[in-house]
Formats: sequence, structure tokens, C-alpha cells
Amino acid sequence: MKTLNRGSIFGAFLLIGLGVLFLILDIVGVPMTKTWPIIFFALGAVCFLPPLLWPSLRTGLAGFCIPGGLLLSLGAIFLYNTLSGDWASWAYAWILLNAGIGLGIVLAAWVGGWGREVSSIGWWMFVVSAVVFSIFATLFGGPMLKTAGPVMLILGGIWLIFRSFSYRQK
Repeated sequence: MKTLNRGSIFGAFLLIGLGVLFLILDIVGVPMTKTWPIIFFALGAVCFLPPLLWPSLRTGLAGFCIPGGLLLSLGAIFLYNTLSGDWASWAYAWILLNAGIGLGIVLAAWVGGWGREVSSIGWWMFVVSAVVFSIFATLFGGPMLKTAGPVMLILGGIWLIFRSFSYRQK
């Protein structure tokens, strides 16, 4: 199969898959007002595929993982907002967009072989954003976020302890 055809074929299967998914959800009776964030998850997944479709260009195409992480974090935020009805959390949930970008940088560095330094920057973006979100979620969130916030802070602290013990001095 020609390299140029892979993207078109994937795009076709993605559209067919989304159509089938939305049709099934409609037949089952799940309202589209609750499932529209799936579009962000699908678009985010699409961003992760170019390095897989064109392995010879993987180093350059790995950058697609960064918007992929951003779209996945948008999907997660909107899915939470839609299912919980807690739209006020958007006032601080946008901080998680930086975490999604950080995760995208980590994945891009891994897929593209960009080096450990780039991956480290991505991890720190992810962790700092998640910690800041956790603090705001604990202070201002609804019942679910008031519980999730402290749990995320505890997990972040455990990660830092683990990291400090496993860190090797140069």
C-alpha cells in the first residue's frame, strides 16, 4: 500500500467508526448532549497516528502528540463537565490543558526519540499543572473534585518521594 494512501484510509475508517458509534448511541438512547466530548477523544487519537502511519518520518511527526495530549485533556474536562453538570469547574479546570500538553511532550519525546531532557520538561509541566489543579479542585470544587483533589495531591507527594529516592546524582 502506498504511504500516501494510509492517511486517507485511516481517515475513512475514523469517520465510519465515529458514525457507527454515534448511531449506536442514538439507537440505545444515549443523548448526544452527554457524548459530544467523544469528538475530542477521537481527534486526539488521530493526532497520535501520523508517527505510526509514516515510521520513516517519526522524529518529525512525533510533534503531533502534543496537540493530541491537549485534545485528550479537553475531552476529559468536557466529559466530566457534561456528565456531572459541574460547569463552574471550568474556572480552574483549564489548568489541566497544560498537563495535557506536558503529557503530549512526554509522548512526543518517547516516540520521536527527542531525548530525556525534553521528556523531563513534559513531566514537570504535567505534574505542576496537576498539582495546581488539585489545589483549586480541593478549595472550590464540587463534592467529587473535593475528594479527587486531595487524592491527587497525595499521589503527587508520593511521586516526588519516589523520584527523590530513585534520582541518581551525577
